[in-house]
Amino acid sequence: MTLRTMRKGKGATIVEFALVFPMMLLLIFGVMDFGFYFFVQHTIQFATREGVRLALVGGTVNDAGGNPLSREASIVKTIQDKASVAVRGSALTISIYPVDGTFADPSGWQTTQNAGLPGSYMRVRTRYTYQFITPLIANMVPGKVKVIEAQATYKNELFN
Repeated sequence: MTLRTMRKGKGATIVEFALVFPMMLLLIFGVMDFGFYFFVQHTIQFATREGVRLALVGGTVNDAGGNPLSREASIVKTIQDKASVAVRGSALTISIYPVDGTFADPSGWQTTQNAGLPGSYMRVRTRYTYQFITPLIANMVPGKVKVIEAQATYKNELFN
C-alpha cells in the first residue's frame, strides 16, 4: 500500500463519518428522549393508580406537619408524591370528579375536586405536558409538546 492510497482511504473515512455521525446522534438522542417520555408516562399511570387505591377506601394521609388532609388533598398528595420520581408534582393537573352510570365526563370536570360519597362512581384524571428535549423530535410533534394523561374510574367502597 502506497502513501497516496493511504491518504485517499483516510479522506473517505472522514467523509463517511461526517455523513453517518449526525444520523447516529439523532438516533441516540431520539432513543433517550422517547425512553424518558415512556418513563414519565408509566410513572404518571402508576401514580394515578396509587391515588385511586387510596381514594376508593376513603383513606387519608397526613401533611408534613402530621395534620390529616381531606380526602381530595390526600389523593392529590399521593399522586404528586408517587410521580415525583419523574416529574415535579406541581406540574401535574389532577381532577377528581363523580361520573354517572354512562361514565361520561360531566361538564366542568377539569376544575373539579370531589372524591364522592361511599358507593358513588368516581374518576381521577392526571395530566402532564411533556416537552421533548431533542429539538428535531420536538419539531415533529404538533405544538412541540405532548400531553400525557392517565385516568382511572372506580367505585367508592362503603367506608365510614
